[in-house]
Amino acid sequence: MYRAVIFDFDGTVIDTEQHLYDVINQHLVAEGHEPVTLAFYRANIGGRALELHNHIINLLGEEKVEKLYREHHEGAKYLSLRPGIEKLMQQLKQRHIPMAIATSSVRQKILPTIEALGLNDYISVVVGREDVEEVKPEPDLYLTAVQSLNHNPAYCLAIEDSVRGATAAIRAGLDVIVNTNQMTEISDFSHLPLTDKDTDLSTLIERYFEGRKR
Repeated sequence: MYRAVIFDFDGTVIDTEQHLYDVINQHLVAEGHEPVTLAFYRANIGGRALELHNHIINLLGEEKVEKLYREHHEGAKYLSLRPGIEKLMQQLKQRHIPMAIATSSVRQKILPTIEALGLNDYISVVVGREDVEEVKPEPDLYLTAVQSLNHNPAYCLAIEDSVRGATAAIRAGLDVIVNTNQMTEISDFSHLPLTDKDTDLSTLIERYFEGRKR
């Protein structure tokens, strides 16, 4: 059976993707600019999102973009956990199965959100973009998280929401369950060998951790 679980953060643990999209467009409209389209935003999900970042920098300038991101991170502390996440983490903790977060976001910027959500009770390792050379879809984040947990990738399960994230986990040698959100539900995952997709996370223990040989 699996011996560790590694979660993506944005869009997987909480729906920060929709929140950031809304905050960006609120600031753009307030400054007299056209909002970014859903298609453009979706194309940037799961990685460093440099095209999106550069676009809003060009329109708003660095100071206003930093303010925008601060507003986003502060607001994220009050978002609800996505369906099934808390129950799954509780079940994993009860079984002494270690958990980590592997995110393309800056680790130091999401740590206050993780703490505010009470996830420190479950998560023992957080790996962010400042900890690796390349973010998703490259495997570095997952490989670093697995190493920090002192496990073999073949015995670890990844929970993701995006194509880039799932690709990164698969390249690192992990099995992957993808639970999409309203930003990623139209993405094409057909080329990826997923273990499961859009499933009830609260039932994973019974189906993938009790008696399943790895």
